[in-house]
Amino acid sequence: MLTVIFHINTLRFAVPAAALMGLGPQYLTLIVGWRLASVLMPTRWFRAGDDCIWGTYQRFIEFFFEHFTGVEVVLSGDVDDLKKENVLYLSNHQSTMDWIVADMLAIRTGCLGRMRYVLKDGLKYMPLYGFYFGLHGCLYVKRSNKFNERNINRCKRQLASFEHHKTPVWMVIFPEGTRYNPEKKEALELSQDFARSKDLSILHNVLSPRYRATNLCIQGLRKHYDAIYDVTIAYGGTGEEVEGQVSKVTRQKAPSIPDYLMGQCSQVHIHLKRRPVEDVPEDETGVHKWLHGIFEEKDKLLEEFYSNDPNKRGRLGDNPRVSKLSLSKTVPAVLFSCGIGIPMLLTQPCRQIYWKIWMFGTLFCSLYMRVTT
Repeated sequence: MLTVIFHINTLRFAVPAAALMGLGPQYLTLIVGWRLASVLMPTRWFRAGDDCIWGTYQRFIEFFFEHFTGVEVVLSGDVDDLKKENVLYLSNHQSTMDWIVADMLAIRTGCLGRMRYVLKDGLKYMPLYGFYFGLHGCLYVKRSNKFNERNINRCKRQLASFEHHKTPVWMVIFPEGTRYNPEKKEALELSQDFARSKDLSILHNVLSPRYRATNLCIQGLRKHYDAIYDVTIAYGGTGEEVEGQVSKVTRQKAPSIPDYLMGQCSQVHIHLKRRPVEDVPEDETGVHKWLHGIFEEKDKLLEEFYSNDPNKRGRLGDNPRVSKLSLSKTVPAVLFSCGIGIPMLLTQPCRQIYWKIWMFGTLFCSLYMRVTT
């Protein structure tokens, strides 16, 4: 019986993973085809088509992470202020799932297509997808002293292009840089030592945020953003589920994408605070202190989420409410994705083309990213 349950749970991850990764060649062909077709068109036309293609794929993703899993999405904070606008999205970082949580908010405002991410430089070599992320306008940044003038100038040019062409943007960044993991005490201690060295408050439930890439994104699009979305994420089943008064709540590691798809998370808690862009300082030192202040607030929110007090525990802010996503938001994208995906696997010639795109496309995309970035 246990073997059966294990295989069922494995399939709950394997089926979505195969579907999402398996559509890489089809969506790459779509976006490259559109790039070639629009080469003589204004850039904003290419961006509009690109956003449509990107948004369709993200809706396909959302089908699996909300409707397929049946997970409850619990919203709190300034959720009534969610609307279609240009934003810088700042969030704490615990898991690969955090990228999907950004989708969960964006789809509720009709902004999935305009999402761009600040990514670790190594992800540019991810087969097919690394190239697509770059083409869509995601920023690849290097760590610490490797975040040099060449890397900075390339990011500045991309941000300036967004502003010049009035490109709709949700710029998503996780300022901690590294995922918070309660089991890795050394990373938290290093983060706290850094805060002490800068005479900043000590954080316990998040890591001290890195500020250089965040400052770059703020200053590069300051006039383009309508607001800053300060997002705090907590996952159900990570220690807060204990009942009654306890002496201490032991926080557990946040679920990864495979864990989540295999049913190891029943709720995702998302707290939003909409902040005016005007509140952000214009100098790097000021941005660092401002950003650390935001993470102090996140630290307090998470402290209460894992509180010993049962009246506070399991709640991320005041007035939390479950938000259900309509099937009409995702099913059309599922049908479209099946329509472009299945035919390519039906015949031997199509399958050969499919695998050639994977093989030669990966080689070309990796070489292209290596040379151009």
